[in-house]
Amino acid sequence: MPLESAYFIIEEVDDKHDLKDVKRGLDQLHGVTSVSVDLDSHLVAIDYDSSGTSYDGIEHRLNKMGYQIAADASDIYSR
Repeated sequence: MPLESAYFIIEEVDDKHDLKDVKRGLDQLHGVTSVSVDLDSHLVAIDYDSSGTSYDGIEHRLNKMGYQIAADASDIYSR
């Protein structure tokens, strides 16, 4: 099970409703193991099994949900 992480800055995440919407939408994506959203920094951190989904698949899901990715924060954030 190859685990990976993806980090995105999403400007439209402004309140608890958006936070729950993002978490619910990404949790339903096969392979996603955890989703964390920080409202202050607009950071969405996703841990996923790359045999179940991909970085592009996560990005596509966010766009399909109506969220625009302002920046890829993978180079900035690491665990």
